[in-house]
Amino acid sequence: MKVGDWRKTLLRGVATALVVGLMVSIAQVLNLFPHWQLAASDYLYEANGDPGQDIVIVAIDEPSLQRLGSWPWPYDAYVHLLDRLREARVIGVDVLLDVEDEAGTAALAEVTRKLGKVVYPVTALNLLPPADGRGPYQADQLIQTVLPLRQAAAGVGSVNVVIDPDGAVRRMLLLIRTRGGASQQEAFALQVLRVAFNLPAEPIRSDTGRLNLGGQFSIPVDQRGAMMINYVGQPDTFPTISCAEVLSADFDPASLRGKIVLLGWINALWEIDQHITPVSSGGYRMAGVEVQANAIHTILHHRWLSPQSTTSKVLTILLLALICGLVLPWLSVALSAGLTLLIGVGYLLVTLAFFDMGILSTPFYPILTVFLCFAAITALRFALEQRERRRVQDIFGRYVSPQVAAMLSLEDPRLVRPGGTRREISVLFADIRGFTTIAESLPPELVVNLLNAYDGPLTQAVFEQGGFLDKFTGDGIMALFGVPLSQPDHAERAVRAALAMRAAAQRVSAQRGEIEWPIRYGIGVTSGEAVVGNIGGEERMDFTAIGDVVNLAARLEGQAQADEVLISEHTYQLVRDKVKVERLPPMRVRGKKEPVLVYRVLEIEDSGQGLLSPS
Repeated sequence: MKVGDWRKTLLRGVATALVVGLMVSIAQVLNLFPHWQLAASDYLYEANGDPGQDIVIVAIDEPSLQRLGSWPWPYDAYVHLLDRLREARVIGVDVLLDVEDEAGTAALAEVTRKLGKVVYPVTALNLLPPADGRGPYQADQLIQTVLPLRQAAAGVGSVNVVIDPDGAVRRMLLLIRTRGGASQQEAFALQVLRVAFNLPAEPIRSDTGRLNLGGQFSIPVDQRGAMMINYVGQPDTFPTISCAEVLSADFDPASLRGKIVLLGWINALWEIDQHITPVSSGGYRMAGVEVQANAIHTILHHRWLSPQSTTSKVLTILLLALICGLVLPWLSVALSAGLTLLIGVGYLLVTLAFFDMGILSTPFYPILTVFLCFAAITALRFALEQRERRRVQDIFGRYVSPQVAAMLSLEDPRLVRPGGTRREISVLFADIRGFTTIAESLPPELVVNLLNAYDGPLTQAVFEQGGFLDKFTGDGIMALFGVPLSQPDHAERAVRAALAMRAAAQRVSAQRGEIEWPIRYGIGVTSGEAVVGNIGGEERMDFTAIGDVVNLAARLEGQAQADEVLISEHTYQLVRDKVKVERLPPMRVRGKKEPVLVYRVLEIEDSGQGLLSPS
């Protein structure tokens, strides 16, 4: 490939890919198709991880309802539950007890105060974004655990989560502001950890993009105070005990010693506090208490997640586009498709590595970029090939048969580019014997008519053998075989065309009655290496062949008598199994120091393995 062609291919590929990358980057910045973007990242989350034994869920499930009766339970039931959970490090009650029960409330408040490690929930019905777009959400209305329980509790926290546009929970609000913005409410998960580790009950100190919990946990959050939950597994991953089992005589409270215990609903028969999550599968939702457990696990084990920045996303898209633009244009469609798939898979592996480092990538647009680049570069390639095919057909359409013109492929595009390329071909020259004398005795109009009567049938003979009509040489013809399509049997085709041309000339002459001017052709055929292609200057170029093989063919045609087909030694060696020849004495031809071996063709095999006579 020439330097200019190399540069064009490179520039086209890079430009096409970067245009795709820019368009996709704009879509990324505008946050188009948020549902697909969010869902495309779900494969990164660990679906079958090990949550350890630090966190245990006490489930309000179907066996619990069968033991304690229908919902809601009287507060006395919670008194017994909390007493059985007394060995736990902290007890997070993820059940909203917002209705007064005179005797029950007092008893529950008493056991809560006595244990000194119970955290109750609060939830906001409506969360309003801050007017300036920064800072925590503001709670329009709070639903709270009854006051005596809040006063007796070691902590009270918000259980509000962020529901993404696709309906899934991926983030938890660690701070919300109460009405008027005078105070802030910490998340339930933070309160559980404060109590579990006896952290100071002071407002969270907010650094740039992080919330500091008691100097022990520095949690990355977004501008609204939401933390990304790094789920450790699908629903039912955490160790779980039924409330019914806790209240049974066989339960040993010491089994929960030092554990973080969360009490909440896990019941598939009741649509209470159920959420779609990135690790949910088959429509199986995760209970709210399990979401809380995953949030606590994320903080407890410092499994931080931060979303990839918009700038990084755009740079990733443009980098992938550039890689595609630099590589794909040089490969076949099949190899391009395979490499595109490899780039996509490679990028997904990179996102997994970044996820392990705490960066949540959004692969939707980067993967889309890779496949759109493949599609665009492939489409451009086909468009350019079609344009080149039309150009080749325009160039060759007058010189080859329509069938050959339709079959022309760009197996060697250098043929139609300035300078050409070397190729072994066969060259045929044919000329009317004695035509100068004939032409002198005729007016010009009749000379033209006479030539036209023969040129058509001779041209057809060339086309039938897949030859290329290079030019008319006054009363003669120059034809090439082996170009523009490669023809391993170019020598045989040239010889067959020569015999067919002579036969055609004889027929036309016979039809004219050979009155006054019998027409007979002398034909020379040679084979060898020549430079073939578009040769000439900027203002005019012709597709032709240049080389000694062309000159020798012209010399043999000049030596041929009427109705005689002469071939060179090299041509004979290529067709010796197909023809009968008569070896002539070595001839001296102009331009050759030594005499050349020449053969007169007598017969050639037909397709049925018989012999065709040239006369």
